[in-house]
Amino acid sequence: MIFKYYPHWKYFLMNLAGLIYSGENLVIATIVGTLTNLATRRSFSQLPQFLAVALGCLVVTYLAQVCFNWFTTDAVRHTNQTLRTRAFRGMLAQANGVDDTALGFLTNDFKLLETNRFEAEININIAAFTLILALGYALYLNWLITLLFLAGSCVPMLISNLFQKPLQRASENWSQQNDQYVNQTKNFLAGAGTLALYRKQDAATAKNQAMVNLLESALAKMNLQNLVGDACINVTANLFTFLTPFLVGIYLVIRGQTTLGALFAIVQVSNSFVNPIMSILGERNHLATTKKIVARLQGYLDAAQQPLPEIPATVDDLDFHQVTLQRQQHELVQHVDLDIRPGKKIAVIGRSGSGKSTLLTFLRSGQFGQAQAIHLNHQSVVATHLAGLFAYASQSPVIFADTLRFNLTLGTPVSDERLMKVCRKLDLGGLVDQSGLDYSLGANADQLSGGQLARIELGRALLSQRPILLLDEITAALDKETAMDIHQWLWGSSLTIIEAIHHYEPEDLAHYDQVIDFDQLTAPTSAEK
Repeated sequence: MIFKYYPHWKYFLMNLAGLIYSGENLVIATIVGTLTNLATRRSFSQLPQFLAVALGCLVVTYLAQVCFNWFTTDAVRHTNQTLRTRAFRGMLAQANGVDDTALGFLTNDFKLLETNRFEAEININIAAFTLILALGYALYLNWLITLLFLAGSCVPMLISNLFQKPLQRASENWSQQNDQYVNQTKNFLAGAGTLALYRKQDAATAKNQAMVNLLESALAKMNLQNLVGDACINVTANLFTFLTPFLVGIYLVIRGQTTLGALFAIVQVSNSFVNPIMSILGERNHLATTKKIVARLQGYLDAAQQPLPEIPATVDDLDFHQVTLQRQQHELVQHVDLDIRPGKKIAVIGRSGSGKSTLLTFLRSGQFGQAQAIHLNHQSVVATHLAGLFAYASQSPVIFADTLRFNLTLGTPVSDERLMKVCRKLDLGGLVDQSGLDYSLGANADQLSGGQLARIELGRALLSQRPILLLDEITAALDKETAMDIHQWLWGSSLTIIEAIHHYEPEDLAHYDQVIDFDQLTAPTSAEK
């Protein structure tokens, strides 16, 4: 993933620095072998020149290590920034909305992805460079001893394979427990006021403690699997990758088939092709812990790249035929027909739970219902392609931790003059005059009334200039006078409106071109009978 999302020229320089840096052990091995041979021959005339060259090589490898470390941190930073941004965009683009585990994915799961995927990929590269250089140098010194060291290093690889599947299962269990912990903790913190009111903080803490225990047990199990695997690999490595080849090397020195300096150099450099193999195996285990996370990340990235349906320049007519709504396998209404024309006002009335809000959700997302046929400008379309036609405001406004300007425009360039015009119509002019359009709602949203927040969301819907405005109990948090003023303006406008209403006066319905009564479309439940 580093190669795919990090600039390729930087990736090349990072690996070049890593290649030079990985030659450090070769320099050390050459120093050990040469000094050993000089000592056994008692010849020191070339020692000063040799040490000067060796010191220069060590300085070069040190500088390469500094550059490699800089590129490594930069690569992880850049990849993290790119993938976090794209994953967040993919979450927002999902048709069914963001699930409750998304926040945990962007925090804890992404941290695991950073340490066990991005850093592992870089470590595998540097280990491969070290292995290639060390193996080539050792074969040059004595191929037989080198092959014995290399053959012994294959044993830990076989041991590592035994721990792959158990470690992956332990990682998946930890990820699942982490998601549950984040969701429960977020829920309790959101309801802290209610818990304090009824003095049930201890009960919530006990519930949370149980979840913490499950989370930490899953993490401990995953860590234990990793540690046990590493311990088994280390034991077999010491036996087969060092002791046995070293004894054979001593035998060859005694027989005069190699020098003691060559043996010591091979022993020194053997760590640079045995340890990299062990490092690769260890990083392979780390990669296995992120398999599910990478698959989920790819799903978000794919969602981020999906093109948005084009919004028609004009909507001359939009017809829904035989709409059926349902939630949780329970049918709410059926046989609903909507004939939407520019400037038309449609009211949807009915008791709570009859499906009014569900109808608006179906219109703007295609969820919780189906239509026998949908025609837009006399062309057949599917419900999921209509989202761009609708603006939406509800009795439970969505307010972002940003400025008043952003909450009204969602980042779309809009002139202050137009913003103020909409704010005046919605009785938000006083708020703007007092605090300004750049008033932060992140820290101060709790200082605004529910009615002000509802009007901010309505202003957002109006400024979006979508062809059709969906309103869901927008005046529920407003006083009667303000609610009537807003409604009088909406009724007299040229806007196309579909409004779900629960509290209304009978004479209010005269302002709508069509009234759909869900109480006449739904059968009473057994409890109502």
